[in-house]
Amino acid sequence: MMLASEDDVQKEGRMGNKIRELSYYLFFGIMVFAKGIGLDSGDRLYYWLGAAACLCVACKLVLTKYSRKQVAVMGLLCLLALAAWRNSGRMGIVLSVLAIIGMKDMDLKKLFRLGAVIYGVSFAFTVLAAGFGMISNPLAVHEKGGMEVIRWGMGYSTGNVFHASYFILAVFLCYTWGKDYGVKKLVGLLAGNLLVFLFSLSYTGVAVTAFYLLLNLYAVRRRRLSGAERLLCQLPLPLCLLFSFSTPFLLGHPAVQRLDELLQARLTFSAYYLQNQPITLLGTRMKDIPNFWIIMDNGYVYCLMTFGVVTALLLFTGYGVLIGRYSGLAFRPGEGDGERLQELAIIFSCLLYGIMEQFITNAFMNLSLLFLAELLFGSCRGACGGEAGRPEKVRVSSERGEPRSRGWSACILTGLAIFVLYMQRAERPECILIPIDSLNYVDGVSVRLQVENPGNTKEYLKEAMKECQTILEAPELLSGALQAAGAGELLTEEELKAALEYSLPVSVHRDGRYDTFRVRLLKLYCDVSPKQYDQLMEYMVAAAGGRYTSPEGIYEERIGKSFGEDRIEHMSAEKEFLAEKEGPMVEVEAVRKGVFYGTAGMGVICAVFTGRRKIRGMKLSK
Repeated sequence: MMLASEDDVQKEGRMGNKIRELSYYLFFGIMVFAKGIGLDSGDRLYYWLGAAACLCVACKLVLTKYSRKQVAVMGLLCLLALAAWRNSGRMGIVLSVLAIIGMKDMDLKKLFRLGAVIYGVSFAFTVLAAGFGMISNPLAVHEKGGMEVIRWGMGYSTGNVFHASYFILAVFLCYTWGKDYGVKKLVGLLAGNLLVFLFSLSYTGVAVTAFYLLLNLYAVRRRRLSGAERLLCQLPLPLCLLFSFSTPFLLGHPAVQRLDELLQARLTFSAYYLQNQPITLLGTRMKDIPNFWIIMDNGYVYCLMTFGVVTALLLFTGYGVLIGRYSGLAFRPGEGDGERLQELAIIFSCLLYGIMEQFITNAFMNLSLLFLAELLFGSCRGACGGEAGRPEKVRVSSERGEPRSRGWSACILTGLAIFVLYMQRAERPECILIPIDSLNYVDGVSVRLQVENPGNTKEYLKEAMKECQTILEAPELLSGALQAAGAGELLTEEELKAALEYSLPVSVHRDGRYDTFRVRLLKLYCDVSPKQYDQLMEYMVAAAGGRYTSPEGIYEERIGKSFGEDRIEHMSAEKEFLAEKEGPMVEVEAVRKGVFYGTAGMGVICAVFTGRRKIRGMKLSK
């Protein structure tokens, strides 16, 4: 029997370390990539990637040595996460717990460098692919500044998620740069923040991202915190909790109502859940929500209501202890390495974001959750020495005295040239086609038709409504209506058919008198005048006369997606109903496209100059 040499044992140990590290890096990289390309729990691919990531982190957990105390705490956290997942149906809590308990012996700096590369590439690909029409580019029409504008998702589900994704990228980059983060990088990231805002129109995103970038510069420049600053560091968490759980109950005050308007009814939504849904120990699914648009956009309320009191208390307590340690207020030798100001900047920014978005429980969007691992395993600076093992950067001076500013000048000039050329040469469409499910409201011409219903049954009324639909959508009737209204050259029969909507009013369901249904003609096409819409509806009602009566006559109304009792019935992604928008929106979109193409050109030139510098650096290092 041969005994293993000391070198063999060391090699096996190093190999085991590499496998452990690689397993966690794969887990983290897969999930960061999934978020970087805009996947969420509604995508099947997200679950497949999540399953692959879980296999990787399971390998890491099996190969890592833990103390009995750590195993007990980890087991408890996993049980709580599984219970919360089972009760709420949200898998993100399990992935977040796995991310935290798998952090032992990992290096935060290396992890963030990996995240910066993967997230940066996936973010850039997603935005460019959406901008050039290669993938879906979700949009929503909102009123901003007294006019209708489009909020683009740029490959992500909403404009808010798009801007939150840029915030995550900024966190990855700033933490990776560390002390190299300065005014120039601050200006560059702030410019990117404004550029993203031009498309996302997310006030929350632009404000919190700017707050983080400025706070991180202060953290980099500040060496030590004063006693007053340490005390101030303890305030953000309790203030965020106080705001989240008290203001929803103060909506009777005018000042809070005004604040609720500025926050787009987030306080009203929180009040609904806190007052009407059950608060449980281990989470639950929300039931009997009256409208699909009442969402939990507050991360603290979302954590409490969805994952339960136990999970919420653990999260809030963990943040409190972590802030105390990182600020130096509760520092004990051997349990950390003193003040961690850059980490505090990330924590405070994520806490602020949590007031207005719900991703505070997702470790791949709320990156500050990874710091909680230090409460379990001590300082996560890696078994390989962290920053000490990094080779010193080789600073390469530009050959022939060429200043680096020339590269930036070329980028900016290229972007401006493309923008100006596009604005001068590109053809402007007369109108923009908008999916109807992206609109907040649609104006329409409506009529309520009554029918004799001897048995007063809903089924009979629905059959009568279908019969009316068959009559009104007959090709000869549609053609006749178009000719009578003088809209034959403006609309096709199919377009007119798409603008018709049939539904039972809410009042019919409420009163239980099933003798009335409603027909709407939605004003989707801007070339058709209001008078022509009225004539179209009058002709069709007259053609259907004899079978139905309309005592109230024809009336105009504004039908909302998320307000009023009767919203648009066929607002769904299954049918591509399109509405035309003209006026200022067309001009705004022309400017946005010019900016996008100009920015893409800047990116290409910047990549060329960066590649040249890398090649020079490699030659000099050899």
